[in-house]
Amino acid sequence: MRYSRKDLLQLKDYHLEIDDKLTFDGDISTICPRIRAINEIYVKGDGYYDPESQRLDIHLQLTGSIVVGCDVTSEDVILDIDSDSDEVFTFDKGEKDIAIIKSEGEYINLLPTIFQLIVMDIPLKVVKPGVIDYPKGDGWEVISEETYQKEKKRNIDPRLSILKDYKPQDE
Repeated sequence: MRYSRKDLLQLKDYHLEIDDKLTFDGDISTICPRIRAINEIYVKGDGYYDPESQRLDIHLQLTGSIVVGCDVTSEDVILDIDSDSDEVFTFDKGEKDIAIIKSEGEYINLLPTIFQLIVMDIPLKVVKPGVIDYPKGDGWEVISEETYQKEKKRNIDPRLSILKDYKPQDE
């Protein structure tokens, strides 16, 4: 998924279509520790290259699945990936807009952008479906968010309990 300026100029009407299946080999966890494995990712793209501005505008659609660790039990959880994104690439090294991705030498490489879109599609907290019994040990336990909020409301810090009787006075 690497395109040179020459490749883009040879496209009919400068129109780029991508319909490809990607596999990521190697240890992905060294790049992103949250990801344990990336299953096949299907990439569809529809782009247009403008030779005057040296820009490639492309709409990418990613579908597939990845394996991440459960934040409670550390077991494998398969997450579905379904992401859409509009990206702009340029060969112009003087481009000042930080939203536009600059080429690597004479090539536009879509793989780092695709990987970034996969990472951005991972939720902040991943819990394996059906986890009811949270782990516990000697002097500690994992509790649900709801239990934590109930405990927090019930236990008022005694140093701050006097503030509950405070009423602001109108001047």
